[in-house]
Amino acid sequence: MERKNVAWNMIGSLIYAGSSMLLTALVNHIVGTNQGGIFGFAFSTFGQQMFLVAYFGLRPIQSTDVSGNYTFGEYRRARYLTCVAAIIMGIGYIAWKRAVSAPDYTLEKCLVVFLMVLYKVLDGFADVYESEFQRNGRLYLTGQAMAFRTILSVFCFLTSLVITKSLVFSSVVAVVSQGAGILFFDKGMSRNMPTIRVQKRKGKEWDILKDGGLLFLSVFLDGLIFAMAKYAVDAQMTSTDNAIFVAIFMPTSVINLAANFVIRPFLTKMSYLWEDKNLSGLVMEIRKLSGVILILTVIALAGAWAIGVPVLGAIYNVDLKPYLSGLLAIVFGGGLFAVMNLFYYVLVIMKQQKRIFFGYIPVCILSYFLSFSLVKVGGINGGAFSYLFAMLLLTFCFMGQAAYVLIKEKKGLIK
Repeated sequence: MERKNVAWNMIGSLIYAGSSMLLTALVNHIVGTNQGGIFGFAFSTFGQQMFLVAYFGLRPIQSTDVSGNYTFGEYRRARYLTCVAAIIMGIGYIAWKRAVSAPDYTLEKCLVVFLMVLYKVLDGFADVYESEFQRNGRLYLTGQAMAFRTILSVFCFLTSLVITKSLVFSSVVAVVSQGAGILFFDKGMSRNMPTIRVQKRKGKEWDILKDGGLLFLSVFLDGLIFAMAKYAVDAQMTSTDNAIFVAIFMPTSVINLAANFVIRPFLTKMSYLWEDKNLSGLVMEIRKLSGVILILTVIALAGAWAIGVPVLGAIYNVDLKPYLSGLLAIVFGGGLFAVMNLFYYVLVIMKQQKRIFFGYIPVCILSYFLSFSLVKVGGINGGAFSYLFAMLLLTFCFMGQAAYVLIKEKKGLIK
């Protein structure tokens, strides 16, 4: 069972991440970079931000609620509320952008952005089933559901786009197929699990949202900082520039995916080291993982410098020759993002969630001014360097806070 859980979770995660990274590239080839840029922003930037609202950071809470403080029915009701909130926020953002940037936000772009919000919100809703599978020791069902519904929706979307060349219609098809995937795979699999409790107690959904509130705000701000440069490019440049920026941004997702495969298996061990007050052992594990991430980043930088421009240019159907420096900045920033995630997990292990949240706030504000200023001055390369600086600030912030807690704990042990 353990091997089955690990294998299917890896398969599902790779299919999900791979499709997200390559969809914009395929859209570029099928209907051109202008529409590819619209889709890239709608899918991987704003749609992803609304996914975080629907998701609400509840996976860690639900999947570890092995004592059954809340039922599946209560978690699902809470997820209904977060999904509705995400849709309302999406509509509000589109209406605001339409009002202030009417020439850029055409009816087609508004419709595509809205439909990708719906697609991502459904993705966030599916997670309530997949978290429940994990809570019941059936992580393989999580991987299977994620893999099958991703394959179904991506296949239907791309087939429709090839046949019709209509991005709006194909986005409708993607939303419908995503909903069908949830019904067939997530809900269908849940019916075969008698241990899932669907009973609901009045008002418990609000308790769930209260429990996850601080974690949600942290995750939301993290996503905002990560994508701030994309928002700046979308606000001040063209849809084709959006497509180019998505292309040079892709390596950071690959680095982060690889780093998570490295980091996550060690989280349980680091948790025990912290609980046992073995601080030297914990520091040693942090150094080892940081070293692995550093090696991955150096390899990625070398690859980006040698073949990044022609390879990514061919994949995304764009000319990246003027953007080598931006690509290298993005790759370096991706390495820093992976290091930041390591120290994020360390702070979670130390039960320092408040430090995480209050670390995000100043960096989010600074990243806003950095991104919009540097994109205005330096265009796409400026946006890439704003991402690098934001990741540098966030890494130093979390690293410093983790070091402070460790030193404080060490002094307490010496006393």
